[in-house]
Amino acid sequence: MLERGRQRHGRRTQMNRRPVVAMIGMATVDYLYVLDDYPEADSVAPALEHRTVVGGLAGRGAIAAARLGAATRLLATCGTGEHAQVLKRGLAAEGVDCTWVTYDRPSQHSAVILARAGATRTIIWLPQPWADERVVERLPAFLEGVDVALLDGTDETLASAALDECEKRGVATVIDTGSGRPWTQSLLGRVDHVIAPEKYVLNETGHTAEEGASELWGDSCRAVFGVTQGQSGGVFATGKGPARLQRWAAVPVRAVDSCGAGDTFHGAYAWALAMGHAPAECFATAAWSAALKISELGNDGIPTLAQLTEARA
Repeated sequence: MLERGRQRHGRRTQMNRRPVVAMIGMATVDYLYVLDDYPEADSVAPALEHRTVVGGLAGRGAIAAARLGAATRLLATCGTGEHAQVLKRGLAAEGVDCTWVTYDRPSQHSAVILARAGATRTIIWLPQPWADERVVERLPAFLEGVDVALLDGTDETLASAALDECEKRGVATVIDTGSGRPWTQSLLGRVDHVIAPEKYVLNETGHTAEEGASELWGDSCRAVFGVTQGQSGGVFATGKGPARLQRWAAVPVRAVDSCGAGDTFHGAYAWALAMGHAPAECFATAAWSAALKISELGNDGIPTLAQLTEARA
C-alpha cells in the first residue's frame, strides 16, 4: 500500500503544481512581548515590541507551507472565547483550510517573552483540548486528496489514528518528535519521514546525531530520519550505514525571534516533500525557511516562495 501510495503521490505532483499538504496537531495563539531583559519580580516592564501570531507546529507549519504555495489544510482542536476567534482569524487570513473541533473550555494560547539581552525566550501556555472520537471521525474526509501529512505527535490518539488513515490512503507522512513523549517511539516505525532534535536522538540511543540517525533509520521511519542540530545544521539518513548519511548546512542569520523556527522548518519540509523534491533539497528548503523566519519578529519572516528563491539566489 505504501509504495502504491508513493507512486500516486508522484503522479499528482506532476499533474497539479500546487500540492495538498495536511497539518494534524496543535495550533495556538502566541502573544509575543519583546523586552530588553527578563523583568524582576513585582516590577512593571514596558514591551519594546509586540506581535499576536499563530503558533504551534501544526498552526505555524500550515502557514509556512501555505506561503510557499501549498493548498494547506489543518485539523485541530480548540476551545471557545476570544483566543479561539483570534486563532481562527489568523489562519483564515493565511488561506489555510481549517477543520476545527471545538470544546467548551478556554481556548489554547501562549504568552511569549523574548529577552534581547540573552536572545532567549520564555513561554507560558494553556494547552489545546485533547482529541476524541469527534476529531478522529473527521480524518477520512480531511485526508481525501492529500499528498503529505505533517503530524506533531503531541496527542497520541490523534497521531495514531491519523497514521492509520494515511497508510490506508498511501499519504506520505512526516512527524516531529519534539523532545519526546511516552508514546513517541511507538509511532515512529509507522512514519515515512521523521525529524528529531539531536537531544531526542541522544536520549534514545546514547549516540551522536550521525550514529543515532543511522541506528534509528528503518525501525523508526520508512524513508528518511533527520536530526536537527541548531546552528550546526543537521544530518539525515536514508538507510543504514555511513554511505547513506548526508548533512545539511545551517543558514547564518542574525536571530531576532527563534520562537517557531522548528514549526517553520517542518512546514517547509512538508511542502518540499509534496513537491517531489529529494531529501537534500527538502532539508535545504526547510533550513532556509527557518532562518528567514527567525530573522524577523513573529511570523513576519516566514517566506513566500518568491522570497525564499530570492534569498537563496
